[in-house]
Amino acid sequence: MTQDIGDVYTLQERETKKWFAFQIIQLKEKQHKFEDCVAYVDLDYWSERKPTSDDLRNMHVLRLNHHFWNNDVHLCWAPYRWFPLKAEFVGNVPVLYNGECKSYGKWPNGTQQKLTEKWLQLPIEQVMAYKQALDDWSRNKSLLFAGEEIRRGLWCVNDERLDAIDDYSELDKLQGLSRVETTRYRPQLIPFLERRWLVRELVWGHCGQKILDLRSTHIEQLEVYDPEVEEIYLPQGIQTVTLKGLLSPNLRIFSHDDGYSLALEVELQDDHLPNVGLPKLMKLVLNNIKDLDLSAIITRHPNLIWLGLYGHPGVISNVSCIKQLKELETLLMFDLFGFSYDDFPLPSDLPNLEWLWLQSVPADAGKAIKRLYKNKIQDLVVSKLRSNEWLQENMNNPLRHWDGNEFIPKSKYNKAVALWKEARRKVFEAAKEPNTFSDSIFSIASDYIEGFNKLDRRSAFIETEEREDIFNAFKSILDDVDLKIDRESLQKVMDEKRSW
Repeated sequence: MTQDIGDVYTLQERETKKWFAFQIIQLKEKQHKFEDCVAYVDLDYWSERKPTSDDLRNMHVLRLNHHFWNNDVHLCWAPYRWFPLKAEFVGNVPVLYNGECKSYGKWPNGTQQKLTEKWLQLPIEQVMAYKQALDDWSRNKSLLFAGEEIRRGLWCVNDERLDAIDDYSELDKLQGLSRVETTRYRPQLIPFLERRWLVRELVWGHCGQKILDLRSTHIEQLEVYDPEVEEIYLPQGIQTVTLKGLLSPNLRIFSHDDGYSLALEVELQDDHLPNVGLPKLMKLVLNNIKDLDLSAIITRHPNLIWLGLYGHPGVISNVSCIKQLKELETLLMFDLFGFSYDDFPLPSDLPNLEWLWLQSVPADAGKAIKRLYKNKIQDLVVSKLRSNEWLQENMNNPLRHWDGNEFIPKSKYNKAVALWKEARRKVFEAAKEPNTFSDSIFSIASDYIEGFNKLDRRSAFIETEEREDIFNAFKSILDDVDLKIDRESLQKVMDEKRSW
């Protein structure tokens, strides 16, 4: 399909089945990562009826005001080769917006039009107060909350803030509030969430309740790590549910559409995949896989369009059953082994597959799959292929995903692993002397961080993600040692010591 400047295309948004439109405003510029890109702008068409050329005269640029947007226009550079196959040409009109496009991303899917419609349905007084709170935050204005002066526009409250109040009407001062985190049951919390339309995120941990009923709230993102919860009732506007830690074997999740518009992310514990229901679930992400049979996924969630599988690293079996997911559009597999080329579905088995990303998988299988799928789907990425020797050497190496990273030189990766191995050796040696273990760990941690300071000094490569990797790698050592340590103080010392 060839696009020209001024072309208007339409697609159908999956959840609402409504049609939206976008216009091509620039063509084939060598942009992001030296790839041919096309710039588009979202238009304000949003209807249950597919647009025709007669509708073009009434189309305008979509002005965004939801959440953090302020009468802004959504422009984006998208890869030319990933142009949506289902997009239908409507017609060509003079470019409706000539502003500079600075962002890069994917082709539109109707999200901006859907969010705009939803935003216009919110209580106007809460919307205006929310916008004012964002402005107050940017101006560093403050207010008195529970006897303490805090910044206006505060977006998140946790146990510390919630423990400080008896009457939840105090929370009405926080008009920019969008996230609540609690580890205790609070009778006033759910009623508060029911009347605050713009509190969109809830983290629910160890609250000791069997039933979590959010049907009358407006939560869009929910995270649960509570082993006592057995029933979760979701609101209609929910987008993502994340399950972490130990979960009740009786856990069931109830959604108005059986999960059709939902993304479920599970951090597996001992490879236990809870059977939560949601037979129409569309998106599933499984983290922390160690040894998992995939057949249970397909049986419980046969309508998946998105499947993300992330090992620790891990071994997976019954890979061939993925071919039963006839609606699957995206498949991501990272740090997973135990399968061969013969196990993997053929392109003809997955007629709707558009994205296939395999990273850190068996070398023989990866090479064969890459040949098989090349030029058969829109986006194919197969990288960091691993030999059996590599796997045996790195199975317990928490920095293994740095190997093959284009932004981390091989020499720095090797030195980083050496620093981690040396720290691990010293920690296990110190564990033999429990009475002096605590003091020794602080010294070992300081040496560990100083090693990375030196490694980063000549040519910096440590940014936010790498920083977290370095800390987590050291924490993995402590997890393997059955001795107590003040981790909060240790983290503080490591933070003070680092130069990155």
